[in-house]
Amino acid sequence: MARVALHIHALGPGGAERIALCWAAWLQEAGHEVHLLLGRRDIFFTAPDGVQLVIYPTSGLPKLTVVWLWHWLHKYSPDLAIGITTRPSLNLLLASLGRPWPVVVAERNYPPARPLNPLLWLLRRCLYPQAALHLVQTKRIGTWLEKRGLAQAQHIATLANPILWPLPTRKGQGSLEKAQLPPKALLLLAVGTKPYQKGFDRLLAAFSDIASDCPNCWLALVGISINHPQLQLALKILTPTARARLLMPGIVSDIDCWYARATIFVLPSRYEGSPNALQEAMAAGCACIATDCPTGPREVIQQNINGILLSEPCNITTLASAISSLIKDVPRRQRLAEHALRLRKTHAESMIRVGFLKLLDPLLAPRLLLLVPTRRLPTETFIRANLAHLSLQQQAYFGDEFCGLCPWRCPGQYFYGLAITLSKICTRLGFQRLSTLPGSLVTYLLVCFHRPQVILAEFGFHAVRVMDAAVWSGVPLVVHFRGSDASAHRRLWILQERYRRLMRLASAVIVKSQSMRRVLEGLGADPSIVTVSPSGANPDLFYGANPATAPPLALFIGRLVPKKAPLDALEAFTIVRRQLSPALASQIKLEFIGEGPLRKALEKRIRELELSEQVQLIGLRSPEEIAIALRHARCLLQPSRTAPDGDAEGCPVAVIEAQLSGVPVISTQHAGIPEVVVDGYTGLLVPEGAVGELAVALKQVMQDPVLASNLGKAGRKRSLKYFTIKQHIQVLTKILTHQARRVQAFGKGAAL
Repeated sequence: MARVALHIHALGPGGAERIALCWAAWLQEAGHEVHLLLGRRDIFFTAPDGVQLVIYPTSGLPKLTVVWLWHWLHKYSPDLAIGITTRPSLNLLLASLGRPWPVVVAERNYPPARPLNPLLWLLRRCLYPQAALHLVQTKRIGTWLEKRGLAQAQHIATLANPILWPLPTRKGQGSLEKAQLPPKALLLLAVGTKPYQKGFDRLLAAFSDIASDCPNCWLALVGISINHPQLQLALKILTPTARARLLMPGIVSDIDCWYARATIFVLPSRYEGSPNALQEAMAAGCACIATDCPTGPREVIQQNINGILLSEPCNITTLASAISSLIKDVPRRQRLAEHALRLRKTHAESMIRVGFLKLLDPLLAPRLLLLVPTRRLPTETFIRANLAHLSLQQQAYFGDEFCGLCPWRCPGQYFYGLAITLSKICTRLGFQRLSTLPGSLVTYLLVCFHRPQVILAEFGFHAVRVMDAAVWSGVPLVVHFRGSDASAHRRLWILQERYRRLMRLASAVIVKSQSMRRVLEGLGADPSIVTVSPSGANPDLFYGANPATAPPLALFIGRLVPKKAPLDALEAFTIVRRQLSPALASQIKLEFIGEGPLRKALEKRIRELELSEQVQLIGLRSPEEIAIALRHARCLLQPSRTAPDGDAEGCPVAVIEAQLSGVPVISTQHAGIPEVVVDGYTGLLVPEGAVGELAVALKQVMQDPVLASNLGKAGRKRSLKYFTIKQHIQVLTKILTHQARRVQAFGKGAAL
């Protein structure tokens, strides 16, 4: 599926390395191509099958890890890069500057505990906010990053370390069998490879204090050599009694046996990320004592329930007293151990794995280059829906946005808007073939920079301006036709040759209705690449209408343009008023929501008919305001028709919004409307332009609230099943993802 690069300094015996291998295995099992980039040749753990190790070369490149990473990343272009611990994360962020793949920063310790030198501190300050996601082990780490301005809250996710149970086999020289521990000895166990961080010096001092009072007690420091320089001073001040009962077996192969044998597990750390050893000890059923250091122990230990937390900083006397007390209190040890076992379920690998993959899913989604003529028109709700709901990684450019932009601040948007403007000028001058060149050239450069796996062009007339970029780059082009771009005579006549070429170049085409499908198939589209999908609406916004109790109000929603036929709506309303009783005629109302070139004609006709009290031109309204208006309406009056220039609907979104609200639709047998509105079941349909029949249908609904209610209920039920924005986005996402994966199947980078 996707190519993922994980970067860590090495594969030594530490906890961060184990987690890196866990993540690599999960990604590989999920079907991704995983590369583990190591900063040095220090390999203790074996990489999972299928995970490719890439090790920093000892010669041939400047001795800078970031330079090596830069070469590798630019050569193989991963879909996602994950830095594990601070330095590798900084290396990845620096090597990925200006490139399209997202970078995840995975801190494995509490950052303030290990101050950085001034250069690294500055790099962290500049680069950390650029990360797509900060994956932290505890909330305290995330809060620190947010307060320091290194990450925004929405880019921080907390993910606990998994407990792999039973514990996997590890390489090591030492073993419990070789340790010569007396059979009945009480064993204090501590595990780690970093003596100062783990507080082994203060544990040695505390053990020295209690050794004479607990003659049967032994201490084992597993994972560390007796010759480690950070322990020499602490070892020197040990009493002879304590020294005689100290075990330091180094790295062991049977850590599970040590946990099973331990009487008490002790973690006197000065700082942590989230200690794996503590979690493993609790899962093994050990009674545990840990310092409440930043961070980690507090997330898994409930004081005096499944373990004991000591305030940090912890002095030696307090630590010695806590150990001595627990050694003597056998029932308490057993109770703590029983409750600690529950961690196996709460931190089970299966649960953490699901959470990890879910967090990365949005970052592993295919990269989409979205090309749109405009986002400014308030009626273009479907464009905003795509931007808001598409789960793919989006980079959007708009054809009417370059005036007022500084080229050096938004170079891509500036030059794209300029190129589309030049394309429009060429089209107006009749230079059809030349008009494709500026937009295609800039789009090709954007493709080279962003490296999308698929291009989505909104509207056919916009797609022809950029279509050659798909040929030059090899990136699939998906075209979303909306209505007038596949119906208006003026567009089809001017663009028909370019449309024929577009039908040959497009990898997939999405239309709003079967009538649009037939038009494009007539221009050479392969039927197998054309999908019909109405735009859909949001059922969480459009709901709650009750036409049975609503006043006799008819709504017209849409642009005041010929294909929406607002004048037909007004004439039908006028006929109905004349036919109704004076009492009901005075009650019925008609409201127009929208703006457009026919507004003045409507105002004039309303004055001529003396309907200023009954008919209102509301103007533009937000989707939220439209939803409220529909809840107080008896019906939607939508008399769409083919305009004189051939312009036609795709499938009006207002029709779907009304049906989702529970409002009956009175409309025409035009374009995709009959595919959404079932005549006599969810609404009433009449032939295009048949104003008299439109009036008959409107009169029925105005006079019969029960009929209106039944039609509205049926419309909501059917629209919830077939015409929600979620369903449309699912269709669109499926098509885009399929095209993106099709390219990936032929190999990374083959398209460019």
